Amino acid sequence: MPDLLTHVLIAYVFGAAAVWWADTPDRYLPVVLVGAAAPDAMKATVLLGVTTGTAFGVPYSFWGLHTLGGVAVLSGIGAVTLAASERRTGFWLLACGGVSHLVLDLFVLRVDGVAPPYLFPVSGWLPPAANLYTSTDLWTIPVALALALAVLVMRRRAAAG
Repeated sequence: MPDLLTHVLIAYVFGAAAVWWADTPDRYLPVVLVGAAAPDAMKATVLLGVTTGTAFGVPYSFWGLHTLGGVAVLSGIGAVTLAASERRTGFWLLACGGVSHLVLDLFVLRVDGVAPPYLFPVSGWLPPAANLYTSTDLWTIPVALALALAVLVMRRRAAAG
């Protein structure tokens, strides 16, 4: 699962910057990482074989979890699990992680050259795919790991000095 690991490592880079910029405690950093993994909840439904169907005669599909609207819904659900005083910060940091996931997915190689409608429900526009890597490419892990380690070292030095 190089794709998921890359998403989490890059989210660490963005999350560390977000936590520093918003001047929030470091305990919120894992929240960003969970947000980065959340859009791939759709892949779990594929494994379970419940991607589409009907419930009480109403059709449903889980493809929307991997969109901007899905990130907002999953961030809201995640924020509800936090203490009331931390929900707003938790929501925005979960959303930050989820949006970083969607941005990275814009660079995935697509046969037709366009990415899925990640802006749903705001827009049905299909953005052009950058076609930089496939989700199974292993070279993304060392790149993401190097960035994450550089940020970790900078954070440790800043805390020590």
